[in-house]
Amino acid sequence: MAGKAKRNLAIFDIDGTLMHSAGHDVSLFRDAHSHHVGEEAIESHWGNFAEMTDHAINSEFFDRLHGRAPSETELSNIKNTFIEFVRETHRQDPSKFAPVLGAIETVRLLASHPDWAICFASGGWEISASFKLSTMGIAAEDHPGAYGDAHTTRLSLVTSAIEDAKSTHQQDGFDHIVSIGDGEWDVIAARELNLPFVGVASWVDPDRLRSAGALDIIRNFEECMPVDRYLLGARVPV
Repeated sequence: MAGKAKRNLAIFDIDGTLMHSAGHDVSLFRDAHSHHVGEEAIESHWGNFAEMTDHAINSEFFDRLHGRAPSETELSNIKNTFIEFVRETHRQDPSKFAPVLGAIETVRLLASHPDWAICFASGGWEISASFKLSTMGIAAEDHPGAYGDAHTTRLSLVTSAIEDAKSTHQQDGFDHIVSIGDGEWDVIAARELNLPFVGVASWVDPDRLRSAGALDIIRNFEECMPVDRYLLGARVPV
């Protein structure tokens, strides 16, 4: 039997939102591709991607390079190399994946709150997102979410995360859904879905988020305590 319905849902991006990993993650993702296709191919075809999920970037890059999607073997090889790079980088320097101030406490507070549910919507591949969350003491499998393994757009990603949260909690919807992210693409997706949004300027200039339309911006989660009240007051980007 389902428990008491959750009234509110918080959707968390991971890289750059919950942890200081965004810039490192981008470099390692590029390096994993370079390891298999060569730096010359990267120099010629990498960058200015239309959509910012690992699936979309990988697909567009291979289309530029070969005029086709990557094979299962190519995808598996790159994915395995990428997670090896992520794990080794974390082993050598955990600070590159340090949590944003107050992030762990925020996730734990909302996950245990009687009125709140949480889910994750990360453009990264699930295997790397799960590892990063585990370094924060968070088990990704314990929470609903959507990841960049199959989703091309942020819109699809966030929509899928919401649907998974509804299914997990066995309810038709939520009274209040707020998206939390660090990229302009996160702002745009929230606006298109008419969702309140909180921008986390942990590594980006807050003016970038503000220019994209975000109205509520924090540098870390300790700035918005008590977080449940802050999230209830978040506004839809303009």
